[in-house]
Amino acid sequence: MAGRGGESWIGRVLANRYRLIAQLGEGAIADVFLARHVLIDRLSAIKVLRPFASSDPALRALFLREARAVNRINHPNIVEISDYGETDEVAFLVMEYVAGEPLSRVLGRGPLGYRRAAHAGLQLALALSRAHEMGVVHRDVKPDNVLVVPRKGGLDQIKLTDFGFAKVLGSAHDTGRSPQFLPSRLSAGYVAPEYVALGTMDARSDLFSLGVVVYEAATGALPYAPERPAHEQSAPTRPSDVDPRIPARFDDVVLTLLAPEPDDRPRDAFELVAMLRGLLEAPEADAAPRSALARPPSDAGPRLVSLSFDRIEAVCAGAWERIQEASAGEVRPGLRDDLRRADELLVMLRRLGTLVTEDTRTLTGLEERARRLRGDYGQRIDRLSLERSKLLGWAGTIADRSDWVRTQRLSGSLSGGKVDAMLWEQAALDREEERARTTVDEVDAEIASIQAELGEQEEGLEGALAVANATLEGHVAALRSLAAETWLALEDAAARIDVDLTVGA
Repeated sequence: MAGRGGESWIGRVLANRYRLIAQLGEGAIADVFLARHVLIDRLSAIKVLRPFASSDPALRALFLREARAVNRINHPNIVEISDYGETDEVAFLVMEYVAGEPLSRVLGRGPLGYRRAAHAGLQLALALSRAHEMGVVHRDVKPDNVLVVPRKGGLDQIKLTDFGFAKVLGSAHDTGRSPQFLPSRLSAGYVAPEYVALGTMDARSDLFSLGVVVYEAATGALPYAPERPAHEQSAPTRPSDVDPRIPARFDDVVLTLLAPEPDDRPRDAFELVAMLRGLLEAPEADAAPRSALARPPSDAGPRLVSLSFDRIEAVCAGAWERIQEASAGEVRPGLRDDLRRADELLVMLRRLGTLVTEDTRTLTGLEERARRLRGDYGQRIDRLSLERSKLLGWAGTIADRSDWVRTQRLSGSLSGGKVDAMLWEQAALDREEERARTTVDEVDAEIASIQAELGEQEEGLEGALAVANATLEGHVAALRSLAAETWLALEDAAARIDVDLTVGA
C-alpha cells in the first residue's frame, strides 16, 4: 500500500504472536492484513488502525470498545473477532480469515439477479438479528463490508464484517447520537436518511442500509444518487423497472426497507427474515451462479528461527540423523562429547515440544468452548427474540383494530347498541394488547438475564484464555531458545565431521 504505510507492516509481529504477511485491503481508518499466528501456525485477518486514527483518542477508543462488544457475537454470517489489543503505536483486532471477496468486487462483474441477492439479504438479516439482539448496531452495512464465500450448490455464503463503527446500545458510551467524526467516514448512498437529517441511528437504520445493498445486488444500481441525501430525493425506481425479470414481491420487500421513515420499515431484522424466506420459498427461480474467488497468498517457508513450533523438532531431528549417519565409526577428538550434548538437548527439546503441543490443545479447546458458548446462548436469544417479534406484531395488529373501533365508536354514525358492543370490544382489545406487551416485557427480561449470564461465563473463559495464551507464549519462547542452543550443538558436532546442515534446514 504505497503512500499509506501498509507495506511497512509486512513482516512485523504484533503482540508477539501475529506476523503480518500480506495486505488484504484498506478502509477509511484501518488496513487489513493476512497474518500467521507464529505460535500455532494459524492464518487470521488483522485490522490495524492507521497512524492518524491510532493517534486520535476517540477513534482508538471506539475501535477497541466495539471490538470488545462484537467479540461476544457468534454467528455463522458474521466474521468472528477472536482477539484485539493495542500497543503504544497502534490498535488492532484479529478476525477469522475468510477466503472470500467483498461483495463490491463481485458486483464489479455485474448484478447478481434478484434471487441470489435475496439469499444474500436473508443471510445479512440473520446476522443483523443476532447483532441487534446483543445490543450492537453495525451502522456501516455496505458491499465493502460483506464477504462472499463460495460453497457447493452454487449459493453463496455471506459474512458481515467490519464493525469498526458499530454502536453498543445501552452502554455507558451510548448517547443516542453519533460521534462528530463519523459522518465523513460513512459511505454515501448507504446511510439511512434519519442519520443524515438528525444524526441518530438505531437497528432500523441498518435495515435501510441492507435494503440499499440488496437493491444494488439485484439491479447493479443504487436506489438513490450518492451525492445527495436520500431524504431529499424522490422515491427510488422499482427494481422491476430496472430489470423486468424481478418479481413485484421482491420490489415490495426492498422498497419497504428503503422507507424514509424508520417506523415504516420492518420492525426488526426477524420480521425481515420472515419476509425474505417467504420470497425465496415462492416458485420461480433463476440460477444462482457461482463466483470465482482469488486464492489466499501462500507462505514463503521461513528459516529455523521463525519455523512454526511443530516443525522445529523435526528439523533438528533431521540434522541429528545426518550427523549420526556421517559419524558412524568416527573417533575424532571431542566428537563424542559434542554428540552427547546434542542428544541431551534434543531430549529436552522433545519434552518441551510435547508441552507446547498440550498448550495448543488447551488453547484450541478453550477457543472452541467459547465459540460453542456464544453460539448456544445466541440461539437461545434468537428463539426468544423471534417470539418477541411475533408478539410485537400481534400487539400492533390489536392496536390497529382498537384504533379502528375507537374511530367508529366516536364517529356518531352508529346506533346505541352498536356503540355498546364496540365499547366491549375495545375493552377486550385493550386487555389483549396489555397482555401481549406484558409478555414482551417478560421476554425482554429473560433475554437480558441470558445476556448477563453469557457475560459472566465469558468473563471466566477470557481469564482462562489469557492464562493459556501466556503459558503457550512462555513455552514457545523457551522452545525457540532451546532450539537455538540445540542447533549450535549440532553445528559443533557437524563441523568435526564436515557435514553441511544448511541443506533442508
